Amino acid sequence: MIQLHRIKKAFHTGSGKQDILRSVDLHVNTGEYVAIMGKSGSGKSTLLNILGALDSADSGEYVLAGKPVHKMRQAKRTGLRNNEIGFVFQQFQLIPNLSVYQNVLLPLTYGRKKLGRKKARVMQLLEEVGLADKRKQKPARLSGGEKQRAAIARALVNEPSILLADEPTGSLDETTTETILQLFDRVHQQGTTIVVITHDQEVANRAQRVIHLRNGVLV
Repeated sequence: MIQLHRIKKAFHTGSGKQDILRSVDLHVNTGEYVAIMGKSGSGKSTLLNILGALDSADSGEYVLAGKPVHKMRQAKRTGLRNNEIGFVFQQFQLIPNLSVYQNVLLPLTYGRKKLGRKKARVMQLLEEVGLADKRKQKPARLSGGEKQRAAIARALVNEPSILLADEPTGSLDETTTETILQLFDRVHQQGTTIVVITHDQEVANRAQRVIHLRNGVLV
């Protein structure tokens, strides 16, 4: 599913070059659930952005589902993100003036599915995450856990083959975190490949495999 080979990434600042990722190799099998842990500044989010084709490496190879992402132009990367990848962020990234239903529907707006099928898919997911009764609410009226469940539904609406999550429980309490992790468990059981970035050992323990990122190197 995911193959990274000798991935390097650096940022240039006024004081010089700062190496973020130093020759990272990573292989994730189809249907696997992997957690990547590391301290702040270790390169976790940069790595996830590269996995999600939101950013590109300075050098190295990235192959996703047999497709050479490192060779793709921006338009193809955008298509790959829309069709293959779902994102879940710590701060939810919901659009405040749209309802829960409209937020989840948004990724389908430019798809080729008929409107009836789009509506059915959105309602199916809202039922699965327990938000069908909140579908008309704006994000400001939701709790943190409800916002994250809406964000997860939005991430899954295009039926991606891989779900990438960046500290998905970082701003949630213990009880709500467990609810979100149970939802991730169900998504994984349905066959979705999951890569989650976290600093929380309890979150990492739910994965099949835990990898540590230290000073830009996977160990």
